[in-house]
Amino acid sequence: MPRVISRLALSADAADGVLHGPRGLLTPRCDIVLERAESGGAFSAEQGPVRRYRRTVTVEPIGAGRVEITEQFDYQLAVPVWRVLFTIPFGRALRRGRDFPWWHPPDRFTARQAQIVAVLATLAVIAGFLGTLLGQTITFARDEFGESKAAAGFALSLIRLSILITVAVAALADRKGRRRILLSAATGAILASAATSLVADLASLTAVQATSRGLSHAMALLIFVFALEEAPAGSRAFVSSMLGLAAGLGSGMAVGSVPLADLGVAAWRFSFLLALAGLPLVLFAARRLPESQRFEAARRQPRTKSPTEYPFRLLLLAVTSFAVLAFAAPASQLQNDFLRDERGFSATKITVFTLLTAWTAGPAMLVAGKLADLRGRRILASIGASGGALLTLWHFTLAGWPMWVLIAAGTLMTATTVPTLGVYRAEMFGTARRSESNGLLGMAGVAGSATGLAAAGVMADAWGYGTAFSVLVAGPILVAVLVLLFYPETTRRSLEELNPEDR
Repeated sequence: MPRVISRLALSADAADGVLHGPRGLLTPRCDIVLERAESGGAFSAEQGPVRRYRRTVTVEPIGAGRVEITEQFDYQLAVPVWRVLFTIPFGRALRRGRDFPWWHPPDRFTARQAQIVAVLATLAVIAGFLGTLLGQTITFARDEFGESKAAAGFALSLIRLSILITVAVAALADRKGRRRILLSAATGAILASAATSLVADLASLTAVQATSRGLSHAMALLIFVFALEEAPAGSRAFVSSMLGLAAGLGSGMAVGSVPLADLGVAAWRFSFLLALAGLPLVLFAARRLPESQRFEAARRQPRTKSPTEYPFRLLLLAVTSFAVLAFAAPASQLQNDFLRDERGFSATKITVFTLLTAWTAGPAMLVAGKLADLRGRRILASIGASGGALLTLWHFTLAGWPMWVLIAAGTLMTATTVPTLGVYRAEMFGTARRSESNGLLGMAGVAGSATGLAAAGVMADAWGYGTAFSVLVAGPILVAVLVLLFYPETTRRSLEELNPEDR
């Protein structure tokens, strides 16, 4: 168990203020840990992201009217898997003061909340990996099967019909529970992804990947819904950014596997076999993940009619999903083809390009998540959606180092929408319909993706990538306007306040 010790030698008079002042060492802390005073200068945790915690303060005379004050912390974080990243920063925060450190979310987490978010972040890595694999490898699979770009584009469009699987799984989670359905979807998605390594042609790849993508999207959806149902009211955007970072790590792993394709014409299949490494993590999660408290409360209540504002909220977010993904899906899916065919990149160079230009997403999500919880979502979401799309469009018109810089900046701005815009998908719907509604929004997003991919493919062949994305950029700009005009400000409001049917 980690231990942090700090010592301070000072005069007896000065020690009295240090010990008994308003923020003195012998008063319970109320920052990242809420303490409970015990006897003999000892304190335990009443609330905080810790499984075990004890702080002791001792005073020893050292002569000449001076004393030595020793403050000792013994603690164990309730953060499985990711504990190694937080143990040292947490210890430093305990030692240095009684305020929230800069890296901490706006709210204090309980041990339960910390454990659930950490486990869900682990599953988000798997979801990010599975969701990225096909887009990174389709160009190599197309070569092995001797198929055209048009055939590959058609396959990608058909695979998007897997959203029907996602919607069905999400609706089931509103009735059977988040935990059981999430774990089942994760297992199925991993097995189907691994089975992709055995396909014989583009048609069978399409069928197997439709299953894997439908389940992995349901997995990602339920991770998001589950986490935001458990997160503190003032830290939902921050939690969303943490999940985005974890999913980004998984996506980076998928990108990192692309150089395997250079080993041979069929070597792209190895990337899909790597998915099997996720099965032990799913078993690990099954042992540590309880059911959502909000779901447990909701299923004890009779299912009522949807509230009057539900249709408008669903339509508003559906238009947003369609418009955003009509641009984002082709910008992501066609980038490898653009780099390979228009700029002559090899598989390894594509990987280097993607990793060096995508790193900006992580810091952007973290900063935007905290700002969204402290200052509000709407302005940040509007700027991120429109600005990121315009910079991404610009990079398709250039070559050389400006192309690298612009896509890095575009990725940074677009990443800010993960915690600022994405969080509305959980906040705008009651518990009894939250997963199902997110599934329906996924259908709108898939429709946008398919429309954007089809339109971008046709326009890129006829007029080039720059012109194609100049047309599609109208979608994110429309979203920026909708957010400013119609979206409510949800910062620091509980889900029950936003959705009275949950009260």
